[in-house]
Amino acid sequence: MPVAASLVGAVALLAGTTALPTVLDGTSWVLPLVEVVLVVVLIGLGCRMIRTPPVVTVLAQLVAMAIALTSLFTASGIGGVLPSVSAYHEAQTLLSGAWEQIRTTVPPAPSTPELAFLIALSVGLAALIVDFLVAEAKAPALVALPLLCLYSVPAAIAGQMLPWYSFVAPAAAYLVLLAVAGHPGRRSDVRAGVGLAGRGVVIGALAVVVALALADAVTGVGTEGRLPRSDVQASTVGLSPFTTLHGTLLRGDPKDVLRVSGLKQPDYLRTVALTTWTPGQGWSLGDLRSDASDINGSLPGSQDTIDDATVTVTSYPAFRDRFLPLYGGTDAITGLGKAWDYDVALGTAHRTDPVNPGTYRLQVRTQRPTDAELEQDTVTPGGALTETGRLSPSVSKLAQDVTASASTAFDKALALQQYFTDPSNGFTYSLTVPTGDSGDALVDFLNNKQGYCEQYATAMAVMLRALGIPTRVGIGFTQGKQQPDGSYLIDSNDAHAWVEVAFDTNGWVRFDPTPLTNGQGGEQGFSPKAAGTASSSSAAPTEDTETSSTGRTANPDGERTRTAPSTQASAQGVADAADPGSSTGWRVVLWTLAVIVVVGALLGAPTWLRSARRRRRLELAAGHGPGAAAAAWAEIEDVATDHGILAQPTESARVVANRLARRAHLDDHGRGLLRAAVQAVETEWYGSADGSGQGPGGGSADGPDGAAAGLSGGAAGGPARGGRPAGGADATAAGAVDAGAKGVRRVAEEAPRWRPDRPNWSVRCAR
Repeated sequence: MPVAASLVGAVALLAGTTALPTVLDGTSWVLPLVEVVLVVVLIGLGCRMIRTPPVVTVLAQLVAMAIALTSLFTASGIGGVLPSVSAYHEAQTLLSGAWEQIRTTVPPAPSTPELAFLIALSVGLAALIVDFLVAEAKAPALVALPLLCLYSVPAAIAGQMLPWYSFVAPAAAYLVLLAVAGHPGRRSDVRAGVGLAGRGVVIGALAVVVALALADAVTGVGTEGRLPRSDVQASTVGLSPFTTLHGTLLRGDPKDVLRVSGLKQPDYLRTVALTTWTPGQGWSLGDLRSDASDINGSLPGSQDTIDDATVTVTSYPAFRDRFLPLYGGTDAITGLGKAWDYDVALGTAHRTDPVNPGTYRLQVRTQRPTDAELEQDTVTPGGALTETGRLSPSVSKLAQDVTASASTAFDKALALQQYFTDPSNGFTYSLTVPTGDSGDALVDFLNNKQGYCEQYATAMAVMLRALGIPTRVGIGFTQGKQQPDGSYLIDSNDAHAWVEVAFDTNGWVRFDPTPLTNGQGGEQGFSPKAAGTASSSSAAPTEDTETSSTGRTANPDGERTRTAPSTQASAQGVADAADPGSSTGWRVVLWTLAVIVVVGALLGAPTWLRSARRRRRLELAAGHGPGAAAAAWAEIEDVATDHGILAQPTESARVVANRLARRAHLDDHGRGLLRAAVQAVETEWYGSADGSGQGPGGGSADGPDGAAAGLSGGAAGGPARGGRPAGGADATAAGAVDAGAKGVRRVAEEAPRWRPDRPNWSVRCAR
């Protein structure tokens, strides 16, 4: 079924592209891609129908693909269809634009003509490879390689977990391809083909289910999750709107991205707020609105206060993003270009494509609420901002233990923030997050107590939501390093994540739970209540604080006199009180083992049944009793079927034996054993043999397969009734089974030497 196999291969390839929407925004690339793939496959089918050489077929497919790409993406082709020099240069421009977009864009990237051209070209070439492997090389199993490559690209750069169907769809199509392609070069009947396809689909489906189950049980986080979107060697930097609980934060040489002047005190620049928590994955961007378009001037909901500061932000060439870095309390923005929109709820300025915003000015309220004011403030529980999804009871219990002595929402948030930053509780900052064995990434982090800002912000935000306090995660940059002229220089290594709590009166307030590192971070979104106590950004170090090399206090919470939760709370909250989490881990292990046992039993059942049937037949054949010859012949046929040599229902035993002897290249001894088996089974089926060498109805038993000369020369004659097997004939049945088995195994080993109706291209290449 070469036509069906080629079409199924194309379907498998197109199914593999279902992962691309995770990194692309828009669907304009889909239709051109389908058209190019169909052109490649249909041209290949047409060429093979007229039996063109494989090299000519491949060249025809390349030409057809070039014509399709020219007509779909260029305007300078000959007649708008045929490739030309101008069309070639236009294609080069499209590829350059696609590369520039890949290099500078934060996923999901907008679906532009440049990216659509690159996708159609790449997948079109993959379609040509798949078609060649299926139809010419007769190696459909190798189709898994281009499918894996197609899947690995979005898996490596997507800012979220890939949807389950992006794995299941190509895997299922691949299984169908293997079933449809069957054994290249071997004839098969419907019964054997259906049986093989059925077993293959069952085994493959179980493999897919097990892969999905184990992946869901073992891995709990997305595939991207690093704050700097671009590669450490790339020339530009942007931030990804996603956080995770696993992984390693890769840092290269820092790149200067922003310079801020006019700021009265150190503060964080925020690009976007993440409001959607997905258990096992992380935080991601929620609904993004455009409450104001082409912003330039006062923002919706702004306030005019006397303490406003005019802050100038200068973007270095290395910075490109679709979210604009802003300070909390920004009332107005000037100096921006067109196409910047503003989301009031998120306090985020955004656009559809990443750009360098250049130099722009902000009008910023510098007064922060005091902790005394926040202690009197309230929060509104419930709603989307307090959703936690499926949460381990040990995490909820830890949050309750840490905040047991806190009475207000602010005190609870402060207690959790200090729980993570107090060195006595054992949490340390590390670019590498160790893996755990609980089956829950959040529980693993709280047990291992090691990670970077994403893990700390994620953990604190989820624990606050478990207490009914509305929270979100902020993404942006820390204050940077103050320069001699008073400005702040921010580089790519200052990318950061923190927690924001929604108070009813004071709005969103920042809490940074990440332990201070290299003098950076530690800025909270509120001021201390004691008038004589300076904030961590300006206070002189005291005997109770450790001074960093930059002159900033190393304890960002030094202004507070409250006692931070002790290590005992940690031990009771996660380690000792994590029985539900531990039992969940054991359940995952037990279920995994049970699945493995069941799948192993299902996979081994066909082999066991086949072995039992073989033993039973051999015992019957060796017993020389009634049915011995028939049992031997049935085993010979099954062994042949196992190796793809299939007996047709209309063929006699002699015709099958002749074909088997010819294709297995049996020697004289093997032919003699097989001849005896045929004689015995015909005698058992029809009656006594007369040794005439004539089959039923008289005529040569060799029939059309007489190439196996002499095989049936001594076979039984006509179908005389009532006879018993010829003397000693059934005694050779057991030996005939072994001879037949050796013969078909020889066929399997020498399969590349066969000459089917159409030459096997892979063999010709190998020679």
